[in-house]
Amino acid sequence: MLEEGLDGLGLELAEVVGRLVALNRFPVEPIGGESPNTVLLASGGFVGDRVYEICESSTGAPLAPSATSELPSYAARYLEDLVAEELDRWTRVRTPSGKEYTMTDGGWLAELSHAVGFPLVLARRAAETNPLRLVSRPTLRLAERTYGAPLEPFRLRANMVVDMSEGKAFDEDQWKGRRIRIGQALLEVADYAADCIVSRGVQIQGSPGDTDLLAGLVQIHGGHLGLAARVLEGQRMRTGDPVVLVD
Repeated sequence: MLEEGLDGLGLELAEVVGRLVALNRFPVEPIGGESPNTVLLASGGFVGDRVYEICESSTGAPLAPSATSELPSYAARYLEDLVAEELDRWTRVRTPSGKEYTMTDGGWLAELSHAVGFPLVLARRAAETNPLRLVSRPTLRLAERTYGAPLEPFRLRANMVVDMSEGKAFDEDQWKGRRIRIGQALLEVADYAADCIVSRGVQIQGSPGDTDLLAGLVQIHGGHLGLAARVLEGQRMRTGDPVVLVD
């Protein structure tokens, strides 16, 4: 059945290398995001991914993930998985207390400003600064064994997790500079990614994981885990889609 589906896409000779097992989208950096089953594609990436970032009001510098121990308890989500327009109106931000604000409500940003100790603003990011991040499940499993615990959603910043049944950790490194299809979406794997996993500087309350060991793994592997990619064509992506190495 899989071969027949690929024939319909003109990929008879392509190599099936895995399957997409998780999607992650982060409307606002550097707070947590969401894990939808389906995403729309546009502008080289996911619609609604990393659209905004929180910055220091005085300098304009992006807020560091380590700015406060409360930051991992903030997260943004869309009310509908396939929202494509008026993203501000459809975005909700959850605070550590569990309260949700509309993104345009300044209450959550004032609360976060108080937590970090200085004023913050919300800034729109340029579309070209938002490549997708991809990591394989074997690499993720190695990271979690090194960390000593499952990676918290805040710490895992990869947009796509790909399972490779015959693969080993870091096998996805071989895709750098090549093109892959995930379902009907065509992507170009540009280079290594430095921020698929937040490996240092962030302590998450109650986590048994060892960030020093995780940071050491990242450093041993040249300072990166995972790859950066951009969408060349396609309208949507779904968990369960086959991953095909095109060239």
